[in-house]
Amino acid sequence: MENLKKPQQNKPSKPKANQNLSLNQQVKSFLVGILSHQQLANPNIVVALSGGIDSCVLLHVLASVSKTLPFQLSAHHVNHGLSPNAAAWADFCVDFCNKRNIPIRVSTVEVNKNSGLGLEAAARVARYHALQAVDADFICLAHHQDDQAETLLLQLARGAGVKGLAGMAAFDAQRRLLRPFLAASRAQITQYAAQHALNWVEDESNANTHYDRNFMRQHVLPTLQQHYPAIHQTLSRSAQHCAESALLLDDLAAIDAAQLRFDRANKRQLKLAGLKDLSLARTHNLFRWWLAQNDLAMPSTQQCLQISQQLLTAKADAQVSIKVADCLQIKRYQSVAYLVETQQTINPINQLWQGEEAIILPDSSTLHFSKTLGMGLAINRLDVGKLRIQYRNGGERFRADLKRPSRTLQHVLQSHAMPPWVRESIPLIFMDETLVMIPNVGVDAQYSAQSHELGLQVRWLPVYGDCIKTH
Repeated sequence: MENLKKPQQNKPSKPKANQNLSLNQQVKSFLVGILSHQQLANPNIVVALSGGIDSCVLLHVLASVSKTLPFQLSAHHVNHGLSPNAAAWADFCVDFCNKRNIPIRVSTVEVNKNSGLGLEAAARVARYHALQAVDADFICLAHHQDDQAETLLLQLARGAGVKGLAGMAAFDAQRRLLRPFLAASRAQITQYAAQHALNWVEDESNANTHYDRNFMRQHVLPTLQQHYPAIHQTLSRSAQHCAESALLLDDLAAIDAAQLRFDRANKRQLKLAGLKDLSLARTHNLFRWWLAQNDLAMPSTQQCLQISQQLLTAKADAQVSIKVADCLQIKRYQSVAYLVETQQTINPINQLWQGEEAIILPDSSTLHFSKTLGMGLAINRLDVGKLRIQYRNGGERFRADLKRPSRTLQHVLQSHAMPPWVRESIPLIFMDETLVMIPNVGVDAQYSAQSHELGLQVRWLPVYGDCIKTH
């Protein structure tokens, strides 16, 4: 294999403050903290094995550590198919694991070269998607201190805020990612590979400085290191400072959100009353936090300005619509901001209820039916076989109180502060031509179950499609 590498013996580099421990000791100490905090017994840990020096050393270290710590170790190789050597790399990874009796899985992904992200980023998206599909408690990545320094410089070049400058987290609980080498240098890893006579493969694309990270690694950081020998450690430390600042900003945003009575159960809504009392910086911080709560990518400074201007200064009757993902936009209604999916064509329905506990509608939302004493539609006053589900056509009227005249459906929905886009898609329950129930809103007074009557309740659960572009 032409790109198979075996390291030359290098002189030991001068130990740094966080490098006094061996790689085995560093990784073991890291895992003890994680496993103790997570309280998992014998968890499954999968190493993302590319075949490069970093991931090979990580797998070798974890295999050693697994002899004294209780966890199940395996590897996963993702074949992007972008290199003519891709199949050989997969074979190398399988052989590397087989020699050490470590289970390995190889998956092949198709990189979307027309995503607009660039080949490097598109490959990363495909790789993470494959790794996230793995059935494991943790996915171990071999990113190290030098990678963190490169990440911080790349984010600086892109004008990122503190969240971007925080770089990579050693423990990403949401995505189950562990980075045990984040405090270790590339020199330490290379030295370990030499000491243990490890082989690895070299990706030929690492020499291509057309890619931003390679340019930083081969040109920018070596130049900085000539004048600042400890640049990798100091940049990594700066990333940690930014991570702490990002946590403080999140804490501040959570305090501001609580003042606005933010409801995590309805996290796609944000009340705007009171936002004008905040500074512009705190307002932008809150918007970024809100989008992050919904797993959305961080907006740019220009996007934040657009969001704040339209939500806070547009006229009350203005139809605010700000795109924040491929099929997701921010809308505003009655001083509340909503994250709303781009409306698709709503196909009409005319469906009889036949006693089901749940009905999935054409837009994938669900109606749930249950029977409760004294609530909902009085079953003994219904011709249940004629209960019909359909969307609004216009002209419907609804009577919520026997002492008051019926109202137009539009008036009823507006009085419940229901946004226009929800009004168009809410399913209605009819008996013959009479609108007897508006799910989540109310029951026609003539058919409302009394305390001694068995009633039929209908709850509507809208669905949010999987269209969010995550960070």
